[in-house]
Amino acid sequence: MSTDATPGHAVPSTSDLPRSTPEAQGVPSGALLALVRRWEDRGLEPHGVSVLRHGHVVAQGSWRPYPQGGIQLVYSVSKTFTACAVGFAVAEGLLRTEDRVVDLFPEAAAVAGPRAAALTLHDLLAMRTGHREDTLVWRGSRTSTFPAHFLSVEPEEEPGWFVYHNGATLMAALAVQQRSGQRLLDYLRPRLLDPLGIEEAAWSSQDGLDLGYSGLHVGTEALARLGELLLRDGRWQGHRVLPEGWAERMTTRHTDTTHHPDPVDWQQGYGYQVWRCRHDAVRADGAYGQFSVVVPGSDLVVALTSCTEGSQETLDAIWEELLPALADGPLPPDPTAAAALAEHLAAVALPVPVAAAPAPGAGPWRFRHEPTEEVPFLESVELAVADGGGLELTLHERGEALVLPCGDGAWPEPLTGPWTAAGAWSAPGTFEAVVRAVEGPHALLLRCRDGAVTASWNGVPLAGPAVRWLAAPR
Repeated sequence: MSTDATPGHAVPSTSDLPRSTPEAQGVPSGALLALVRRWEDRGLEPHGVSVLRHGHVVAQGSWRPYPQGGIQLVYSVSKTFTACAVGFAVAEGLLRTEDRVVDLFPEAAAVAGPRAAALTLHDLLAMRTGHREDTLVWRGSRTSTFPAHFLSVEPEEEPGWFVYHNGATLMAALAVQQRSGQRLLDYLRPRLLDPLGIEEAAWSSQDGLDLGYSGLHVGTEALARLGELLLRDGRWQGHRVLPEGWAERMTTRHTDTTHHPDPVDWQQGYGYQVWRCRHDAVRADGAYGQFSVVVPGSDLVVALTSCTEGSQETLDAIWEELLPALADGPLPPDPTAAAALAEHLAAVALPVPVAAAPAPGAGPWRFRHEPTEEVPFLESVELAVADGGGLELTLHERGEALVLPCGDGAWPEPLTGPWTAAGAWSAPGTFEAVVRAVEGPHALLLRCRDGAVTASWNGVPLAGPAVRWLAAPR
């Protein structure tokens, strides 16, 4: 039975997605295992995965120390949630896609040139503003005053020209928040998050305004639920959630991206805050490999959180390992392959330093850090034996101390906060450690020797290179 809800009103939700063996949904367990192993073997550092076929979860896992069900910074996947918010605002009469930006922000209209004055909400959503560079690089002000900065930057091209544009998304997010009088997160809670059963979410904000273009923290399964919603044309378990026709508008190609410098799956066109892909697929896409990939022709959703700069490789693995193996109907049970997949996903963990030498004495050990462009705020690291007998790692960043349990060659369990560490004496007098911010993609890699520490990131955080900044806002 199918039911609709008035836009802006909560609809019933079933928090648990149905689970199934892969073969019952036409997915070989061996193909899923090959996909996961390819990501691992090629160093693409998966953190969490959730695969849905025919609306059923057929594979799910988290790489320790990332907890199953934990939230993570999903970077530009935030944009897709922002587009959903715009859809609700349009349905409720707060906005129209043909609204001119200068009319949405009349207090800033005087600074707009003729091309900027012609831009519409549709242009913002489809990233077809005509700018050749992201206007956010010229921000130079608080989020609350960004509209004047945006409108003062006259587009070099006519509307229709694509550039990946955080500033455009920020403007759309500000329009929703201005017209609704609510933060994006609060606006989406009864309209999207509760109906989809997304219980935990956080959004980075400035001046009381959620950023829109980034900063959202949700779990891997939340990305799968978003993908399933788009796959079902905005319906969730028989109930309409997104306004009628909005999912189609989001996933339709509005802007040509063939001139985009990134690889082939960035050249298939852009919708409303989603990318088109090969295989007639679409995806929500965040930096360092945060994905919700929707393949309508295969009735498939693949959600992934990770830390990689090889995002095209991540997608290629889906196209080459999984898509060709899918069957139109159920497959015969394959208990051996299904068990191998389940065992692998139950055991997955990110690597840690391996002990190869004894500790040089009883400690504590202190190591100074010379600031670098990549790691500018770390001042020193201290390693000690905690009262309970385990290791304790203290990072000093700009005069503030962050004290973490540090597993000796293993991830500490249970997880006690948004940061954790594992380390070992990898050579005589040398201690190596990995410090992970488990509410985001990033890890700080430390090598301590002779009273000094060298440090580098697995991927430099876009929100600022300090470990203590990498927890979800609370």
